[in-house]
Amino acid sequence: MSDRRCERTTARTLAALGAAALLVPLAAPAPAFAEGGWLRQDLDSADRVGLVLESGVLRTDGGEADGGGASLRREEQRGRTGLATFPEQALDGPTDSVDVRVRADGDVEHLLAEVRGVRPDGMWTEWYPAPGSGGRVTLPEDVTQVQLRVEVEGGDTALTGLRVRPLESSAGRPGGGGRDGGARPAEPFSARLFATRIGLVGGTTANGHTVRKDDHFVALPSRRGLATRGGGEYTVRVCTTGALGPEGKDAAPQHEPRCSYLPVWDVGPWNTGDDHWNEDRESWHDLERGRPQAEAAYTDGYNGGLDGFGRKVRNPAGIDLADGAFREGLQLPTNAWVEVDYLWTAEYRQRAEITTVTQSDPVVVRGGPGLEHDPVGLAAHKANVDVACQAVGDEATGPFGTSSAWYRIGPGNYVPAAFADGGADAPDCARL
Repeated sequence: MSDRRCERTTARTLAALGAAALLVPLAAPAPAFAEGGWLRQDLDSADRVGLVLESGVLRTDGGEADGGGASLRREEQRGRTGLATFPEQALDGPTDSVDVRVRADGDVEHLLAEVRGVRPDGMWTEWYPAPGSGGRVTLPEDVTQVQLRVEVEGGDTALTGLRVRPLESSAGRPGGGGRDGGARPAEPFSARLFATRIGLVGGTTANGHTVRKDDHFVALPSRRGLATRGGGEYTVRVCTTGALGPEGKDAAPQHEPRCSYLPVWDVGPWNTGDDHWNEDRESWHDLERGRPQAEAAYTDGYNGGLDGFGRKVRNPAGIDLADGAFREGLQLPTNAWVEVDYLWTAEYRQRAEITTVTQSDPVVVRGGPGLEHDPVGLAAHKANVDVACQAVGDEATGPFGTSSAWYRIGPGNYVPAAFADGGADAPDCARL
C-alpha cells in the first residue's frame, strides 16, 4: 500500500481486546465435569475497550463509531464497537470442550464470544468463537485454564452476563480429547507474505492499543492470533527477502536479511477471518496453507478478485507492519515480500518475553553474542521468543540485571539475556 488510502489498512481492525491474563482464584470451584458447574465472569473484572460499566452491565461507551481496528480500510467502518476481555480461570481437570453462554440486551447488531485455553506447554491456544449467543466450543487440545472475550457492536448494546463451564472432551471423557500428548512441530510454520505499512498514529488497534509513532507490532487477517492488549502471546518473526513490489515474490535476495520479532496487536489487512497459517483454516478452505485470500484474489482473480467484504483487492498484502517495524526493524524502502514465522505454532524450547524499561523501545538483535556483531534486526517489547541456546558475550544491563549471557532466538539472531524474562535454562550454544 503505497498511497495514503492503502496506508489506512492497518490501523483499524476492531477497537478491542485486552488485558494481560491474570489467574483468578475461584471461591469454591465445582467439579470440572459436574452438571451445572458454571464459572460466571465478573463484568467488573474485564479489560474494556469501547465499553463502560454502568448499573452492573457493560455498555458501548457512547463515543463516535470506531470502525473496529486499525488495519481495516475506512470504507469498512462499522458501528460503535466494544470489547471485553476477562481474566483467565482455572478448571479442575483437562478438557478440550467448554460451553459458553452470553446475555445481551438492546440493539445488538453484532455479538461475538471467543474462548482460548492454556495448552500443555503453558502457551495459549488460539481464540475460537462460540456459536451465536453461546454453545459448545471445541479447542484443538486439552486445556486446564480458559479465558473469554466478547465483542459487541451496536448503538445501544448492553452485555449483561457471561459464563463458561467445562464439558466432557470431544473423545467422550474428561481429559481424553485434543492433540495426542500436546505434541507439535519443533519449528514454527512459515510463509512468504506481501507486507504493507500501517501508519495511522493515534488510531486504535483491535486489541485496544493506541498506535504510536515508530511502533513495533503487526496485523494479521484473523482474530484467532490476536494478542491481548500489551501482550505478546502471539508473536511472529518477520525477515526480509529482498523482493520488493507486489509482483516480485520470487526475486532473489539482494542483501543479508533483517529480522524483527513482533506481537500481533491488530487484525488485517483486507480480511478478518483468514487464518491462512492454520492447516484447518477458518475460511477459504480450498486455498493452500500459508496463502492469504487477498494474495490469491490479487494474483489469480480468486473470489472474482474481491476480499471477504466484497472489495476489489488492490495488492496481495497478507500482513501489515507498524511504522517502527517497517522502517527501523526491517528497514524496508517500500512494500515488500517478507518471510513470516508464526512462533506460537511450534513447541517452545525455552520461552522468554522481551522486556524493556521504556515498555515501548525494542531490543537490538545482533548477528552474534556481543556488541562486535552487526545489528540484524529488532525484538519488540513483549515479543515472546524461543530461546534455542545461550552463549557468553559482552556484558549488558537491562530490566533483569547485568549479565554476559546472550540468547540465540533465531538463525544468527542474538539478544542480551538482561532484556529477556525467561530462557535461563537454555543449553550452551557451544554444546549443540
